Formats: sequence, C-alpha cells, structure tokens
Amino acid sequence: MQRDIETLTGRRFDLVVVGGGIHGLFAAYEAASRGWSTALIEAGDIGSGATFNHQRTLHGGLRALQSGNFLKARRQIAERRTWAAIAPHLVRPLPFLIGTYRFTKRSRMLLRAGLKLYDTIGRRRNAGVLPELHLPRTRLESRAATRALFPGIDARGLSGGAVWYDYQTRHPERLTWSVALAAEAAGATLATYVETVGPLRSNGRFTGCRVQDRLTGREVDVEASVTLLSAGAGLSRLHEAFGLSGAPPLLRAVNVLVNRPARDIALAGSPGPGGRMLTAVPWAGHVLVGTHQSPEPVEPGEVHAPAEAVAALVGEANLAFPSLKLTPADVLLVHHGLVPAVVRGRRAALRGEPLVIGHSAHGAPGVVSLAGTKFTTARSAALEALRAVARELGRSRGSSRTDRAVLPHADIADAEGRLIECMRDVGISLDPDIVDHLSSWYGTEAADVVRHAMSAGGLERLTPETPVLTAEVTYAVDRAAAVRLEDVLLRRTPLSAAGHPGRAVTERVAALMGARLGWPAAQQEAELQSFDARLAAGRLSPQVTAR
Repeated sequence: MQRDIETLTGRRFDLVVVGGGIHGLFAAYEAASRGWSTALIEAGDIGSGATFNHQRTLHGGLRALQSGNFLKARRQIAERRTWAAIAPHLVRPLPFLIGTYRFTKRSRMLLRAGLKLYDTIGRRRNAGVLPELHLPRTRLESRAATRALFPGIDARGLSGGAVWYDYQTRHPERLTWSVALAAEAAGATLATYVETVGPLRSNGRFTGCRVQDRLTGREVDVEASVTLLSAGAGLSRLHEAFGLSGAPPLLRAVNVLVNRPARDIALAGSPGPGGRMLTAVPWAGHVLVGTHQSPEPVEPGEVHAPAEAVAALVGEANLAFPSLKLTPADVLLVHHGLVPAVVRGRRAALRGEPLVIGHSAHGAPGVVSLAGTKFTTARSAALEALRAVARELGRSRGSSRTDRAVLPHADIADAEGRLIECMRDVGISLDPDIVDHLSSWYGTEAADVVRHAMSAGGLERLTPETPVLTAEVTYAVDRAAAVRLEDVLLRRTPLSAAGHPGRAVTERVAALMGARLGWPAAQQEAELQSFDARLAAGRLSPQVTAR
C-alpha cells in the first residue's frame, strides 16, 4: 500500500468513506468488492482511533443473551464465526471463567440453563471454521477448580464456575491492517493522514468532500456520488462541517495492561460499582483489564484517558480480581477510546446497536453516516450502512462475499513453512525467535519481508533483545504507508504490544524512518516526544527507559 493523495483526484468515485477505523474499512471493502469505485480517507493512520483501543477479543454475544436479546446474540455468534473463517491465522480460542454463587442471579442452576441456551443458539458456531479453531461447548467447573483457576475469587457462597469460549485476536493491529489490504486489493483507494475540511455540493446534493493532506497542507477535492461518514469520535465535527445532525453522544472506554503474569485463561469478575462486569485477559505475557466506561458522556475532543479514569479502573479491578493488588504504577499501557453512547438522564451507557443515518430523509441527499459500536460486528454494521448507500446510488445492494473470502496473508496455511522455504531459496538462516515472530505477525507475507530485507541490506535485529528486524521498519515505510513513528511502533509491528519498548528501540526506529523519509534531527526528536507522551497518557509516570 502506497500513500499517494494524487489517486484521490481527477475522477469521480461512487463512494468516499471518511474514517479508517474497522467500520470504515469494512464499508470500503464491501463497496469495492461489489464493483463500486471507492475511496477511503483517514485523518490519522489506519485503525488508530477506537479501533486500536479494544480488549483484543471477538465476543459471541453472551451478554446480549443475558439481557434477553436472542437476535443480537445470534448475530454476534455469526460475526465471531466469520472472523475465524476470514482470518484464521490471526485468531485463537480463549476460555473465559466466571464464578457461580448460591442464591443469586449467578447461581449454578441459572447459569447452567443460560449456557445451555447459549450453546443451542450457537450450535452452528463452528460451521465452516477450521477444526483447530473450533470453539468447545460451555461447561461448569467445580468449586475447587474455580478457586485454582481464579486466584483471589470471592469464596463467600461460591458454588463453582462457568466457562465459555470466545476468540482472541492474536495481533489486532495486523488484523485491522489485513482488512485495509483486502479493501485495496478489491479496488478501493486508501489515503491516510488526509483530513476532511468540508463538503462539496452541486445542485442541492452533496458530491464529495474537500480534504487536506496533513503532512503537506495541500487541499484537493474528492468527488463522489455518495459520502459515508464513519469517523468515530470525529463524527460530530463532520456533522457540524456538513450542516448535519444526529451524531450520538460519546462515552469513554478504557482498558489497561498491567504488569502481572497471565495464565492462558480470561477471568470475568463480579460487577463493580458501575454495575459492569470486568474481564482480565491474557495479553503479551501480562493481564489486560477492562472495560471501564465513563458514567457520563464526554466531549469528542478528548484524546487521552484522564488519570482519574485509570485510577477508577484500577480500583474496580482490585474489587473484581483481588489477587492482582494493583496500583496505578503497575499500569504498562492505557487503551482509551470514545464510543457511541445512549444517555438517560445524566447516565451514559454503551449504545447497543450501530447507528446508520440516511441524511437524504432530512434534506441532505448524498450523505450517509455510520456510528459503529463493536469491533466484532463491524462487518455487519458496514453492510447495514451500504444498504443506505445503495439506495442513494439507485443501485442494487448486491450480495456480500466478505464473510467467506480470506483476508490477505491471514490464511492458516503453513506460514512458517513458506518462510523456511524462502530462507532456503535466498541462502540464509534466521534465529528461531525471529522465524516465530515473522510467521506469527506477517503470516504468508513473511517471505516478502525477508526478500525486502535482503534487498535493503541485511537481517539485523533492531536491538539484541527484540526479534523485530531493522528491515521491518523500512518495509513499513516502503510497502505499508507508515509515515509517523507511532505507525511503526504501535500498528505495523508488535514492538509496543506490552507498553513502551524502551528508548533504544524508539530511537533506532526514528533514525531508520528519518533516513527513509528525510526527517531532520528536530523532527525525529519531535516524533519521539509525541510517542512518549502518548504512551505516558493516563499513567502515573512514563516508562521510557530501556528494559
């Protein structure tokens, strides 16, 4: 993928998607796969907003079932299954455990009935999924096993535990990038760091948007028959610029990665003061806890989680998972995102369903808005938005193929075997940890990375402690549209999956990118400071020293 703003000019698209999060990406992928000429513009990097800040799991709707919404549970089970079918290399089954208690709504008898119903609704959960990714049926655990698997669980009235399975995304940033690659392969034009300035109009109809390249300041017109606004927290700003209304209020969603060793099982704790159940998920050898949601709506311009929100989550985590014994200083990484909410009185709650607005019904033809809510169901939300787009275009909406076409490089084919064959062809050997990293992260693209490394001058590690190669940085710049330091550190490599990778790594990456992109020393330092500030946001103190 190449970043080239010129590809946006000199033509009229059927659809321009504003917003490069997972919902906008799936909308662009769906539209392009149907033969519609499609452009996507993103004010930052691909997947850099709320899409980056989720809990790394694909849920099957158990919570929807608890609230009696059978159709929503079935839809989420179907979309969870779709992820396993289209990205088998990038997901894995993960068990979740919750305690059962006597004489409560979480009694063993009630949970047994609920889980049996869940298994019945999800009886086709493994249809079309490779055997190694099949999700087992739910089950009940004994009291002794539950206490062994869930250290510190409240033992008062504990009768045992209940286990269900969802998928965990092995590399969520890579998964999002694979959808972007699929959209481009289907014919969509994608451009990052391009911000929408305002609308284009002709004869009373919206006909695209004027955009600005955030790196050069240049402005161009992107003409399109329909504009789909899918900009997450930026939707209200776009509505103001377009003279529209209907953007939902937002709430803050926060997850924290903490420096506690993890077992290969996720734990679901008792509801905290806000009444929301927390989960503790294994991630990068540590524990990822969330999700804390703000009880009141927040302003769309909030960029980082306030320290008090992180402290509140730490407090809730200690109630739900007493054995963690956390303090704010134990937080390695804060994931912060703004998501659509519904507000009753002054209380905000996560919006249960995506919001699609066809603005032609309100006197604004040529514009559709999409406010998505969950990573798991982003594809189905995009399908709903495209139905509105099809009406605007006056075309048949066609059929979707994105539920069965494997995403680029995300097949479960023998990625490691292909990489070893490539190494044999070019006459090199790599350390086992490098082979494991390359095949795990890049899948079947790993061989391309090695060939690029050979042409770029070598296969040296960034630092002796990491399996990431220096050539992966130049590959990200040359082949994956990386233009900012955080693009590489957060989303094109796993360098920051467990928090700040250390100053030695970040300075090396900045130097490599600077040489490729012509950054002077002052710009390299500015990029380093910006990255450090982002990872320090919401935490007690930045962790920027080498490990």
